Amino acid sequence: MGETGRRAISTVFDVTLCLLLVSASAFVLVGAQSSRQAMTNEEPTGKEPTAESTANVLVTSTAAVNYTIRTEQKSLSRKNHGTLAGLLTEAAIANTTVHGSKLMRESENFETTVARRVRNQVGITNGTNTQVVVRWQPYRDAHIRGETAVGNSPPRDATVHAASVSVPSGLPGVRDDTLDAARQDGYRGVARVVATGIVSGLLPEHSTNLALHDRPPVADSAAGRFQRLGEQYYTDLPSGANDGNGIGTRQTLVRAITATIETELRKTFESPAEAAQSVSVGRAEIVVRTWSA
Repeated sequence: MGETGRRAISTVFDVTLCLLLVSASAFVLVGAQSSRQAMTNEEPTGKEPTAESTANVLVTSTAAVNYTIRTEQKSLSRKNHGTLAGLLTEAAIANTTVHGSKLMRESENFETTVARRVRNQVGITNGTNTQVVVRWQPYRDAHIRGETAVGNSPPRDATVHAASVSVPSGLPGVRDDTLDAARQDGYRGVARVVATGIVSGLLPEHSTNLALHDRPPVADSAAGRFQRLGEQYYTDLPSGANDGNGIGTRQTLVRAITATIETELRKTFESPAEAAQSVSVGRAEIVVRTWSA
């Protein structure tokens, strides 16, 4: 494969992490005040930054991070650039778990590097009363989710102020499709749309297929992600997860994930419409919490 193809893989798929680019222009800052702050309409006093000001720094400040992806064959050096909010969201997606089991085993170095950069740039130290938590879940109480955190949790007796930032996750936004599917095919339809969005987001077709045909460290890591997803959903995938253009593998994964999601939606939501309203495949939430003793 030529250098152009390799650069495409590094930029879009980034070997094993699927570090999806997030547009800063799409960030929406929404206040999520603590109950005490909402009642008194008071801002925290003192020199400590507020939750809102810290959230604003995450959205507007950019950074570059250098990190290493460790495969079975070798370590690969990578560099990523974006807003702090975007990098944190990528770290949360890279830290995706299925029923509590981590999907992308090579993500630790990236997550640690991003956390260190955010700490340094925002000024979050062990003595700073600030925590940033990023969560992605495709629907409420989903068994598949991604999360990362920077800073310690506030004490239970602290007065906490919070602000949340809704950001693109990098996965497809499928809310409208799930609303249509709920009317036409009930829980099953919603589950199928969500599963398709998850597979196409975590394993983007074009860049993943390029990776499967690249050098052994890249190809093996890409195939490994297919395999780990299959194992989590107790389904056998085509050998090497490389059945030509991967269509059969993706269809197998979508069917298996659909079945699991449908069961979960039926237990969690009273109607398919309610389930569809909860879908947030294409969004993640960054919550900044500050507190005083």
